[in-house]
Amino acid sequence: MEPPPFNEELSKYPPQPKDSGQNADTQVQTNYSRVELSAKHLYVYQVSIVNLDAHSSTRGQGGDQQATDPLVRSEIFDKARSNSVLSKKYIYFDGKDYAYSPKSLHKHWSETSTDELKITFAHSSVLLEFPCQFEVKVRALRKYDTKELQRYCNGDTSVPDSYIQGFMYAIDAIVRSCPKPQFEDLSGRYLSNHRPVVTPWGYDIWWEYRLTMRPGQGSLFVNIGAKSVPVINVTTNLAELSRLFFEKKIAMLQRKNKCGLEFKDWASFEPVVRGLQIVEGESLVGLSGLSTMSAAQMTVDGESLALYYRRKFGQDIGDPSIPCAITVDKRPIPLSLCLLPAGTRQIQAVVGAWQRDDFFKSSAIPPEHRQSVLSHGMRLLAQESKDLKAFGIKITPTLENVSARVFDPPRVILRKHTAKTTAEMHEGRWEMAGKRVVESSQLRSWSVLVFGHQMGMPPALLRTFINQYVKICVELGIDIQQTSPPVKYATAWNDIEKVMTEAKQLSESHGDRSQLVLCILPFNSVSLYGEIKRVAMTVVGVQTQCVQSSNVRSHNPKLLTSIALKMNVKLGGFTADLHTDDLPGLSQIPTMILSADVNHTTEAGGMSVAAILSSTDAQARRFAGTVLQHPQRMEYIENFDTIIRQSLRLFHQSTGGLKPQCIIYYRDGVNDAQMQAVKQIELAAIYRGCQLVDPEYRPLVTLVLIRKRHHSRFLLDRGNCEPGTCVSGGVVSPAVFSFYLLAHRSPFGVSKPAYYLVLHDDCRFDAEELKRLTYNLSYMYPIVTRSVTMPASLYYAHRLTGKGRLQLSRAFNTLPYFTKTPDKELPFLVPVHEALRDTMYFM
Repeated sequence: MEPPPFNEELSKYPPQPKDSGQNADTQVQTNYSRVELSAKHLYVYQVSIVNLDAHSSTRGQGGDQQATDPLVRSEIFDKARSNSVLSKKYIYFDGKDYAYSPKSLHKHWSETSTDELKITFAHSSVLLEFPCQFEVKVRALRKYDTKELQRYCNGDTSVPDSYIQGFMYAIDAIVRSCPKPQFEDLSGRYLSNHRPVVTPWGYDIWWEYRLTMRPGQGSLFVNIGAKSVPVINVTTNLAELSRLFFEKKIAMLQRKNKCGLEFKDWASFEPVVRGLQIVEGESLVGLSGLSTMSAAQMTVDGESLALYYRRKFGQDIGDPSIPCAITVDKRPIPLSLCLLPAGTRQIQAVVGAWQRDDFFKSSAIPPEHRQSVLSHGMRLLAQESKDLKAFGIKITPTLENVSARVFDPPRVILRKHTAKTTAEMHEGRWEMAGKRVVESSQLRSWSVLVFGHQMGMPPALLRTFINQYVKICVELGIDIQQTSPPVKYATAWNDIEKVMTEAKQLSESHGDRSQLVLCILPFNSVSLYGEIKRVAMTVVGVQTQCVQSSNVRSHNPKLLTSIALKMNVKLGGFTADLHTDDLPGLSQIPTMILSADVNHTTEAGGMSVAAILSSTDAQARRFAGTVLQHPQRMEYIENFDTIIRQSLRLFHQSTGGLKPQCIIYYRDGVNDAQMQAVKQIELAAIYRGCQLVDPEYRPLVTLVLIRKRHHSRFLLDRGNCEPGTCVSGGVVSPAVFSFYLLAHRSPFGVSKPAYYLVLHDDCRFDAEELKRLTYNLSYMYPIVTRSVTMPASLYYAHRLTGKGRLQLSRAFNTLPYFTKTPDKELPFLVPVHEALRDTMYFM
C-alpha cells in the first residue's frame, strides 16, 4: 500500500498554548539543565571508511571492508585527518558515520568546487592483523544555524520539525560521545560510583548516565538519566564470584529437593566471564568464555588438568566438576585460579534470571537517592570539556525547577449495597472493603480445568481455593449462581483443544452456555499459557482465566480480588464509574475514545501486530478491540478506515443510534521520525472511515500521541510527586501542544510520567480540560483499584497486541499479504471466535 499524498492541512501541529504552565500551583525539580549554545553554526559531515585491500581484515571481524569497529574507525580517521588539510582544523568524529565542526571546512579542501574530501593511505595498528590500505571520504552533509534553534525554542512553528530533529541528533552525538574523563571509564562506558547500592550477590550497582538534548521553552536543555549497572565487587577469584552468582539458584533447588547445579546451568554464567580480565603474573589476560566440559575431563598435553597444575605450579584446581575459564588465546584456567585484579572494577555483563528481581528492587532507589545521583551526574557533566567548549556548549551544573499543576482526583463511583457511593481516595487509590462493583456480571455456568494430577493439586485444596474465590466475588457484588463448578484434571497436554472443549462441555451440563473456564497451571509456562489462550479465543470460544498452582495454595485475598475483577469485566460487568462532571467533553456531546498500538516482534515470520480499541458507550467504559496483522516494522496502521467504519457501527448500535460528534484518538508508540507520517496516514483514514458510514459525516477529531520511553522525571523535595501532577512549561516542546502527566503513585522508586503530544485538535479542547480528561481516564482501568500511568484504553491496546499474537492459528509468514485481498473479506483481521467478538476477552 502506497502512503497517501502529503496533505498540507494535516501536517500542521496545534501550537503550545500561550498560557501553558500559568495555572501551576507547585514547583517540581526536573532532571534537566539549561544549555547555552554560543557557536553560530554547526556543520555535519558524513564519513565513509573503506578497506581497499580485499584480503585484509580487522581483528575479530573477518573481512570487514567497512571497518565497523568504532575504535578502528576513530584511529583511521585521526590518521587521515593528520595527513590532510584537516590537520589544523577542529573536527569531532563520533566513531561511526558522522563528524562535526563549529566551522565550515569543505570550502578549503581543494581548488575544485566539490564538497567531498578523499584521503587514501596505508595504516597499521595493534587493532589490525596487518597493514591495510584505507580510503576515507568526508562529505559535507548539513549546516545548522543556532538562530533557527532559538527561534524554535521561542515558539516559532515555521521552523521545520525535520530541521530541529537533525540539529538535536547532531548535538546529542557530540555531548554523548565526547570523552568524559570526570567519569569512571569501564569498558568504554562512563559510570559513576556516587552513592552505589552494595549487594551481597557479587556486584554493586553503579550508575551509567544517559544524556539527551531537548529543545524546551525559551532554551535548549540536556536531560540526564541514570541506568543501573552491576559492577563486580568480588576481589578474589571467579570461583567466589560464581558461588555468589548461583547462591540463590542453589537455595531454590534445595527447596525443591534437587541435588544442586547441573553442568548445563553454567551456560548462564558464561556471559559474566566473557570479556573479563584476570591477573596472570604481572599482566592482565582477557577471557572469552567457559569450557564446554568440566575441569575433570580436560587435559593438557595428555595429562589431566589437575595433575598438570599440581606438578607445574603446585596448585589445586578446586572443584573438578565445574568448567574452566577459557582465555582469548584458548587456554583453560580453573575458576579458583582466575584471580581478579585488585583495585580494578569490571562490569558484570548479565545478572542471573533468579537475580533479576533482586537487581530491579535494589535499583529502584528512593526519590531522594535518585535526586542525589542525578545532581551529581549533572555537576560532573557541566565540568569544562575541550570538545564541548569548541562547539560553544555550556551546561548549567544545577537541575532545573519548573512549575506544575496538581489535578484533584476524580470522583470514583462504586456501590454500597444497592445505592451508589463515592469512594474515598488516598494517593490515587481506593479500597473495595464494604463496597461493590458499579456493574455486576452474572456467572451461571463455569468449570475448573487443572493441568496436572490430583497429587499435585488435591481436590480439598482446590475446593478451599474455589470457596475463597466465590466468597470474594460475592463481597464484590458479583452474582455467582454456580458456587460449586465441575472440575476436570488434564494429565496429558498434547491436545489442548480437546481438553478445553471437554472442560467447556462439562460446564454446559446444566443447560446454560459456558461462560468461563478457570485454568490452573502447574508452573509459569509461556507456551502452555499461549496455547490455552489461542485455542480458547479462536477455536472453542470461551472466556478463560489462568491461575498458577502456587497462587491456588496461597489464595491471597488481593490476588483473588484482582482475578474476580478481571472475570467481571470479561463477562460484561465493570468496576467503577466516574462522575459525569469528571469526564469533560464526554458528558457534553457523544464522544468516542479511540486507542491504538503497534507491537513489533521477531516471532511469526517477522510481522508485527496492531491493535485498535474503540469505546462502545457514552461513558467510555466498554471497548471493542480489533487485531491486525502488520508488515514488518511498519508503524502506521493500514486498512484503518475499514476498522473505523466498524467501530462507528458498534458505537451506533450500543448507544441507541448515536453518532459520535467527537473522536479522541490516543496513539501509542510513535517516535519523532515517524510522527508526521503516522498523523498524515491515520488521520486521513479516520476521515475516510467516517465517509464510508455517511459521505456527509465528518466528526471532530483530536489526536493525542503518548510516549513512555523517555528519561524525564519530576520530584518534590520530600519525594515523589502526587498523582495528577502535570508539567506543561519549561522542558516540554516549545512549538507543539504537549505536557507531562504523572497519573499514578509508584509503589517503589521514582514515579515515571507519560508524555503527551497533541498532534491534531478539531475538537478545540481547552488545554486544562484535555489534561484533566486524560488524567481522569487513568482511573477507569477496571482490574485495579487505583489510577494507572495512562488512559485505560491504551492499556487495553497493549493487552490486545499481546493477546493478538496468541490468536494466530499459523505464523504470519504463511498468511497472504492482507492489503491484496478485497476489504469485504477482512483477511487482515486476526481471528477471534464469534462468541467473544463483542466482549472484552483481552482482559
